[in-house]
Amino acid sequence: MRRKMLGVVVLLLSLGLFAPSGMAQSFDIVKVADGVYAAIGRAGVASNGAFIVNKDDVLVVDTHFRPSWAKDLIAEIRKITNKPVRYVVNTHWHNDHVQGNQAYVSVFGSGVEYIAQHTAREDMVSKAIPSVQDQLTKDVPGRIARTEKMLAEGKATDGTPLTDVGRTNLSGRLASDKAYLEELKSIQIALPTITFERSLVLYKPDRTIHILFFGKGHTRGDVVIYLPKERVVVTGDLLTNGIPFMRDAYPSQWIGTLDSVRNLDWDTAVTGHGGVQTGKEQVDRLLAYMKDMVAAVKDAIGKGMTLEDAKKSIDLSKHQAGFPAYQPPNPPGFAAASTQAVERTWAELTGKIPN
Repeated sequence: MRRKMLGVVVLLLSLGLFAPSGMAQSFDIVKVADGVYAAIGRAGVASNGAFIVNKDDVLVVDTHFRPSWAKDLIAEIRKITNKPVRYVVNTHWHNDHVQGNQAYVSVFGSGVEYIAQHTAREDMVSKAIPSVQDQLTKDVPGRIARTEKMLAEGKATDGTPLTDVGRTNLSGRLASDKAYLEELKSIQIALPTITFERSLVLYKPDRTIHILFFGKGHTRGDVVIYLPKERVVVTGDLLTNGIPFMRDAYPSQWIGTLDSVRNLDWDTAVTGHGGVQTGKEQVDRLLAYMKDMVAAVKDAIGKGMTLEDAKKSIDLSKHQAGFPAYQPPNPPGFAAASTQAVERTWAELTGKIPN
């Protein structure tokens, strides 16, 4: 499983989705309600976060791949308030949501409490932390070596000569990779200090903050942050602007989890990737897609198909138009995401992964 997660890191690197650590501003800050802000990752940062300014303190949701990006967000928070960050919520264990944890205790001291569902903490220990070392010693150095070789030879991986644009892009990725490698040397993921099973509620003087676990979904420990007064939900990767990454998912159970999120009384969703969503159109599109996908996999299994036959026969293209992330110039992304979804659902329904 750890190697699978590292594949995501390498994919992000290959797509140029790491930016130099010196970037002046890593986020677009969007006010979604009084005291509630989305931190939308700019090109390179990839994942989103959020922060809630309370009467006496601040709660932050998710911390991104790099402590330096977390510190960029701290700088943005300080433009709005001088109140200390007291709580950091990790919506799930994936490295692009937890590797910046240490920045908050380094800036605000040992009084910072880290909150997660208890299985997310277990997965941070068994998967996220070991993957930092693997990235440091294997994956990122290997990526750097391959990029340096392409630049030295003037050829892409398929042997075609590099264009000026291609060389510029590779040089940018190389600088980013080297900056990330240096940062990896000092990353020590701060673990949750508070965990819970189903729900945790913070009763602040000016608002009530619900942190809720509805069941397995994107991982086995995803939580959402729900603000009933403000009618806002922060979903992590249970909801994104595309088909969420499913390599660690439980797709058949995700449907019920997502239904529960949808049934909360909210108008605005801060998602794990993509922009702020107003209304429930996108969650409805994702639910429709997932219900059709899971039903199709169940049908294929019932007919005795092999996985390879199922991947060839299942057609989910009628849903493609509903996902902005897969419109031109990236329509092939829909097919790749759907193939991964079918594979993971097949594994779940045939008992290949723990239930």
